[in-house]
Amino acid sequence: MTLFEMLIAGLMGILAISMVISMARLLIGPSIPDRAMAFDSIMNHVVALVALYVVITDQLALVDAILIVAVLGFLGTVAVARYIEEGRS
Repeated sequence: MTLFEMLIAGLMGILAISMVISMARLLIGPSIPDRAMAFDSIMNHVVALVALYVVITDQLALVDAILIVAVLGFLGTVAVARYIEEGRS
């Protein structure tokens, strides 16, 4: 295992820990905007983890999956924001 691969593995570990913290915020968030931000953060973590996995394994087919997850995460955030805005009026 090269130094670069160990660095990427360390980054993946840090991202996984951060993702667990975001998941806790999603589950116990006191309000809907807190949960929406946690959901967006989790989607960003998933994209980053898969991107780092692609860098290590050279499986370029997963780049399409990264794009799909990123778009779905964005659409989910927009949907929640629209829900919050409709609830206020």
